[in-house]
Amino acid sequence: MEYVKLGKSGLKVSSISLGCWNFGSPNPRWGKPGKVNAEDSIRVIHAAIDMGINLFDNANRYTGGEAEEILGEAIKGRRHEIVIATKVHGEVGTGPNDKGQSRLHIIREVENSLRRLGTDYIDLYQAHGVDWDTPLEESLRAYDDLIRQGKVRYIGCSNFPAWVLAKSLWISDVNKIASYVSVQPNYSLANRVIEKELQPLCVDQGIGMILYSPMGGGILSGKYEELIPEGSRGYDEPAVAERARKFQNGVKQLKAIANELGKTPAQVSLNWIINRPAVSSAIMGVSNIDQLKENIGAVGWKLSEEHMQQLDEAFPV
Repeated sequence: MEYVKLGKSGLKVSSISLGCWNFGSPNPRWGKPGKVNAEDSIRVIHAAIDMGINLFDNANRYTGGEAEEILGEAIKGRRHEIVIATKVHGEVGTGPNDKGQSRLHIIREVENSLRRLGTDYIDLYQAHGVDWDTPLEESLRAYDDLIRQGKVRYIGCSNFPAWVLAKSLWISDVNKIASYVSVQPNYSLANRVIEKELQPLCVDQGIGMILYSPMGGGILSGKYEELIPEGSRGYDEPAVAERARKFQNGVKQLKAIANELGKTPAQVSLNWIINRPAVSSAIMGVSNIDQLKENIGAVGWKLSEEHMQQLDEAFPV
């Protein structure tokens, strides 16, 4: 495994991280249904730790909180080996304060996450989205208090436009309070929008990018080339299937490079993304240990400049 500093912080994270969004029951209290039961999820988590993955991405909303509970159960006795990243923002109830980035909601939800995770601190606590109803300073001061209390080590954000992240960094700087060290955007060969504004900002300000959907919802695995497999994300989400058709020519080029290198399309696309500027880690969502092993095969080597250029042309910004 390769380890990379999270932005300009001193925290080192594995270049491939494990996402917990699909761990849990198919009928959660809120959030999307889980796809991997608790027993199998714990086996995957243990295997990931044994393979060198130290960053685990979660959220208070994932499968109604079950994903945090499963991670907490899996890491008993191994807490010191991993970096827990979880998030707050999404709706977790029916009340007016059961979502967002208000001081009330942040402080309430960090306690709930700590309880579910079975730990007394969270390594990376992330704003899961922008709360347009709450001043940024209110949220940042709440996060600063949690760091001072020892309940949180670092803070990050997810799904922030470049201008909101830049404003947040300015507020933290002016007020001498905790600042975001990372941002979590959607980034892959099939979605390169962030290269226009967010990525240059991260390079300039030393913000680490932790990427979600680095496989473009499965499109870059090549599994949608001829049909949409039942039970796949493309089968459940028609928008993914439509995007897969759009990128057919690019996927053919990706497969050609993979065949030339003796790698899988997933490994090639992951290798491309983890070596992009400002990228600290790419989050993988897997259902079994075989998928985990394949994804880790993206680490320990690097695409040539020629292959990087071919992929740039096959998947334009």
